[in-house]
Amino acid sequence: MRRRRRLARGLGSSAAVLLASAVQAQLEPSLFGAPAESRVSVQLLTDADPIGPDQTFHIAVRFEIARHWHMYWKNPGEGAIPPSIRVTTPPGYVTSEVLWPRPVAVTTSLGQEYSYFDEVVLFVPITTPATLGDATVTFRVDMQWSVCRRLCLLGSATREITIATSSRPGATRIADGGTNGRLAAFKKRLPKPLATLEGSQIQFDRSVLTLTGPAGNATRAAFFGIDRPGVEFGAAEVTVGDGRFRVVVPVTLAPQNTGGRPMAVGGLVTLGKEADDPSYDFVIETNTLPGLSKP
Repeated sequence: MRRRRRLARGLGSSAAVLLASAVQAQLEPSLFGAPAESRVSVQLLTDADPIGPDQTFHIAVRFEIARHWHMYWKNPGEGAIPPSIRVTTPPGYVTSEVLWPRPVAVTTSLGQEYSYFDEVVLFVPITTPATLGDATVTFRVDMQWSVCRRLCLLGSATREITIATSSRPGATRIADGGTNGRLAAFKKRLPKPLATLEGSQIQFDRSVLTLTGPAGNATRAAFFGIDRPGVEFGAAEVTVGDGRFRVVVPVTLAPQNTGGRPMAVGGLVTLGKEADDPSYDFVIETNTLPGLSKP
């Protein structure tokens, strides 16, 4: 079943869905057709109500995952397909990239997988127009995901959420206590930019990435690289000592393999072992590096 998951991951999303369904039917006939929706329930929440003009708030997509099953982080490692979220907004609203809480690293026979168990909340930042009325606005959210145990099931859902709007500047009221404080709990797990960690340093010479910084009370750290076109990470060497962490990772850049898409080196450093322990992310735009040929 791991082989099926690796094959699916290497294809485009539509082809992956077809392949996953076909091989699932062949290898798991007793479970073919079992709905992924029976393993995952989806709920839309918001951290702001009402929302005012020229403000940023979040639509939060809460996935509750059946016991022993798991879903994936944006870089699944040697796993299946991460969730995809597409928000349809009224004119004038601007969405930003999905924010992903710190995942759990699981070692498998194929390598590392980066997963979520039991529950995860993903956040979509949305900026409101400069002018709003006193009314309501509805957002449509289309989602797809894979949920895995001995096999992977592919699921999808569409939900809508309606939020009050206010014409008053500064009217957006952020409240993270919804659903028994789950929004606040998962916001705490969102990585902070590594550049904001005082005493941290990022060095990249186009072949070796070195990250250092204060570890606080943590005695362990980990590095999760982000898969991007034209970027391949080697095995990371991670050490913690004297209150600091150090990550050294070989990186191979292949501009000819980007398909014309922007190339960047990014990843996540986690400290400690608990889900709400600190984590820090970073992105290096490689077009800012001298001497790097373009595709």
